[in-house]
Amino acid sequence: MAEKLLERKIATLFTRLDIDGNGLLDQADLGRWADKLLASRNLDAEGEKQLRARLDFLWTAFFAPADTDNSGSVNVAKMTTYLKGMVADESKRQDLRSLLPQIFDAIDSDKSGSLNKEKFIKFFKAMNVNDEALANKVFESINSNGNGSVSRDEFSEFGKSFFTCAENEPASLLFGPLVN
Repeated sequence: MAEKLLERKIATLFTRLDIDGNGLLDQADLGRWADKLLASRNLDAEGEKQLRARLDFLWTAFFAPADTDNSGSVNVAKMTTYLKGMVADESKRQDLRSLLPQIFDAIDSDKSGSLNKEKFIKFFKAMNVNDEALANKVFESINSNGNGSVSRDEFSEFGKSFFTCAENEPASLLFGPLVN
């Protein structure tokens, strides 16, 4: 049961990042995600460059290694195999957790060090999750101190359990509703 849930979580992450919906995740998808994140923000050229660099890092560090045939893309099966191996190994799980601050930084476009509800809803929408009520629910779950904003630490701490939590725990919704 836990293995199937992990596979659904990986498939959810894959689906959210496969922006063009072609069933393959490649670096261009992360570029398209950057475009979506940038569409609703007023970043200067340097801010845009930093966002794209963060997403290029995500590709290089976390998704390209799953590209075992060097095709420049991964399908959900390759990504599942790769990420299941990372989740099963504590030292690699730490590497996977280091992805969370990078995602936070990509969302925190104005570099304020915090996310408000508006930024978080835009994060969901950039992943083609248009359920604002769900985005608000997840935001409130992350906002552990109840101050109305989510810090980098709160986001990272919450996200650490995405791959290992039960389906009914709020962290399982970090990337929107789980796909079947």
